Order: sequence, then C-alpha cells, then structure tokens
Amino acid sequence: MDATEALRRAARRWPEREALRDGDRSVGFAELDARANRLAHALMRAGVGPGDRVATFLPNSIAHVAAQQAILRAGAVWVGINRRLAPPEVAFMLEHAAVRVVLADADGLGTARPAEGVAVWDVSGADAARERRFAGAPAAAPRSPAAEHDVARLRYTSGTTGRPKAAVLTHGCALASLRNLLAELHELSPSDTVAHVAPLTHASEALLAPAFWRGARSILCHDFRPDALRELMAHERVTTLFLVPTMIAALVDSLPGESLANLRTIVYGAAPMSEDLMLRALDALGPVLLQIYGLSECPFPITTLRKEDHLDPLRRGSCGLPTAQNDVLVLDAGGAPLAPGEVGTIAVRGPQLMREYWCDPEATAAALVDGWLRTGDLGRFDEAGFLTLVDRSDDVIITGGFNVYPREVEVVLEAHPAVAEAAVVGIPHERWGRSVAAWVVRRPCAEVDEHELIDFCRAQLAGYKKPLRVTFVEALPKSSTGKLLRRALRTDAAAFRSAR
Repeated sequence: MDATEALRRAARRWPEREALRDGDRSVGFAELDARANRLAHALMRAGVGPGDRVATFLPNSIAHVAAQQAILRAGAVWVGINRRLAPPEVAFMLEHAAVRVVLADADGLGTARPAEGVAVWDVSGADAARERRFAGAPAAAPRSPAAEHDVARLRYTSGTTGRPKAAVLTHGCALASLRNLLAELHELSPSDTVAHVAPLTHASEALLAPAFWRGARSILCHDFRPDALRELMAHERVTTLFLVPTMIAALVDSLPGESLANLRTIVYGAAPMSEDLMLRALDALGPVLLQIYGLSECPFPITTLRKEDHLDPLRRGSCGLPTAQNDVLVLDAGGAPLAPGEVGTIAVRGPQLMREYWCDPEATAAALVDGWLRTGDLGRFDEAGFLTLVDRSDDVIITGGFNVYPREVEVVLEAHPAVAEAAVVGIPHERWGRSVAAWVVRRPCAEVDEHELIDFCRAQLAGYKKPLRVTFVEALPKSSTGKLLRRALRTDAAAFRSAR
C-alpha cells in the first residue's frame, strides 16, 4: 500500500457514493480516483518521476484533493503550500524544495511564481492548456503503489521559531497515521459527513484518508465563518470535523441556543485550549471533543485525549495517552527518562516519525537522537500515563534564575472573565535578565485594565511568574495554521499597537 490506498479502496467498494462536495459541485469515489489517475499520467508525460517535488497551491477544493493524490501516484513528492502564505514565504518553499511543477488555480497563479524553469499548471479550470494535458490520459492507475519507505511528502513546519524546515515523510508515515486515526475515530462510517474547514495542507488533511477508508463523504470549506459553518453543519448533517481552539470559540459564541444534533466529533489540536473554552464547548455542544497532539515531524496522532476524558477535571488539562504505535518519553537534559510529575523534553518514537529534515543534516542530528525525536515541547506525565504539555523549550523565560513556562501564566490570564486570549513572552530586564510580559485580547464589551490582571495573576502565581507588563491588543499574531507566533511578540513588540 501507499498513501493513496484509502481512495483506491473507496473507489472499489463505493464507486458511486459521493466522496467530496465543494459548494454546488460534487464527485463520487470512482470519479475522484479516475481524476487523480489522469492527472498523474499527465505529470508523468511531462517528465515528472519518482522523487521529484510537485507543489500544490490550491484552496480546499476537489482540485486540491485530486492533485494531492495524483502527485503521489506519479511517484513524486507532495509539497502542500497554504494559500494564506505571503509571496515571499511561497517563494522560499518552492526554492528550498526545488519544486519542479506547481499545481494551482487561476487565483493562485499570480502568487506561485517560482524560479525560471518551473512549470505552473492551472488544474482547476477548463482552459485549453489543461485540456491538452489531459487529452488521452487514461483513468487507470499509472504505476504500482510506492513502497512504504519512499518519500511521500515534504511537510513544512509552522515557522513559529524562525524559517520553516521541511520534514521528510514517507508513505509508511502516512499509513501509520491512518491506522492510529482509524483506531481513535472508530465511530466513523459510510453514513458520516466530515467537514474540512482548516486548510487541507495541514491538520484537516489527515481526516481525508480515514473518511475515504470508511466511505464517509467530505465537505470542503474555502474559509472559516462561524455563522456559515453552523448553517452548513445543520444543513449537511455534519458529524465530524477538525477545528483549532480559536475556531471552536467562535463557533460556540455564534450558537443561538439550538444544538447541532448530528455533531459527534470535533477533533482539535495545533494550540492549547483554555479550561474556560473547553467547559463552554462541552456545555454548548456536548461531549464531542477529541484532542490530538502531533507535529509536522511526527503527524498526529502522537497522543489523544478522548471524549470521556474531557469530562474528568483531572485529565482534561492534558493531551491524553500515547496512541498504540507510538512510544513517548519525558527526558531530562541528559536524555534520561523522568518520573511522573517532573517536567522535561517530550521525545517520541514510532512509524509516523519523519525520516529527516530536508537538506538540513545539522537540524536532523539535533532533533533525531538514537531513533527518538526530541520534539522541543516540554511536558510531564501523571501517574496514569496522561501527558500534559507545559510549553516549548525555547519559550521558557528564565527570570532571576527561575524558570517560567509561558503557558502556565496564559492559563491563569485566560481564566479571568474579561480575557478572551493571552500570550506571554520574556522581555529584557535590567535586574533579572528577563521578565514576564503579556499580550491580552479582551472579550467583547469587557473592561479590565493592566493592574487588575497583574493582581489577578499575583493571587494565583509565584511573584516572579506574574506579568510586569500587560498590553491589550485586538488580536494575537498567529501563523497560517492558527499557532501563536511568540517570536513576533518577542522581536517586534512595537508593532502590536495598544488597544487600551
């Protein structure tokens, strides 16, 4: 098998069943499979072969899914580029990966301008060039499935700590992720509808293969608008979707009181969820939350916090238990495993793990040690084996010789009824080396000032952990995948204009 086996299986078992819906367009499993095969043949006729990098620069769409599948079936390596990225970011990825062909749509052609000699194809329209490429391309599979050790994807990190790196992921990585997801999404069946709101270049894409494997249909959304999503979920009877916590907050705030009767599972990840939001979501939506922890270097799920565990006050602050195919440890600075309750670096080993960082042996050697990925995340286990994320190791604030984990301060700030979101970073301090500073987004119509929040933290945290400065902003800086960009706060604090 290779990473496209789920669609091949669905095309055999449910050829006429609707696979994807994109607005008023839809396609069945057999037709989607045939589209992917025809595009794969077209790529191969253009000289694309095993190991060549081919990028997609497409919105969530039928064309995107067919292109992704086609790249892999041609034996090439998929480079998925988020449409929200700016032209310099796109250019960096195309050059860094030495991309040979870019598959785009008409709107993306102006942004995806690679170096000379790189072809850009419009695969979404009905232009003459596209028709010529597909002329005579057969609907049958173009080649035998790739081996599990063959490279399937270059997945770029979010770049929250600097220039993004590209994790080299094999077909075996994708299949291991599918097996783990099928175990966690055991309720998924042909009667389900999965909505894809987040970009298919990132976490939401991982739900495509389980949906194909189980014969569920998928609804592709081009953007996130809470009211539109709520209406879509009710009209299409959506049962399953992936959201980041900020999307969950907006969805919950948009609910006018009625329940979403068909909703069974919201998979979430990419950022921590405050306890206040978790409780509001459980109250509004019921026990539907399934947290998944993963990384670009080891796609999810590494651990999962299942629905029933969200109802346990002692466990819902964690990211759950390791999945069946992954080993997880918490290590001290010397690489020795730590006892439950002690904070250290999270390390993971398993078949989902990347092979290396693309063209970066130094970063690879630092991240992969004796077959274990040193994630850069800090965490601790409890006695029952539940893993709690504490922070990123490179985000720790050392103030006066004491370690402060930004997330523990943010949790306290977000517990204040006037605070919607908070971000904490270290800033220079003449006496202590670093001190704690917070950027806060107020809830609509809420009033709170800097001194009130500092006093609120002082009552719940050690004195050295409380913020010395609080800046109120309209929004926190985030990556295209919804992750907080602490480096933007650290390096360009003046750009965040006070909203006080």
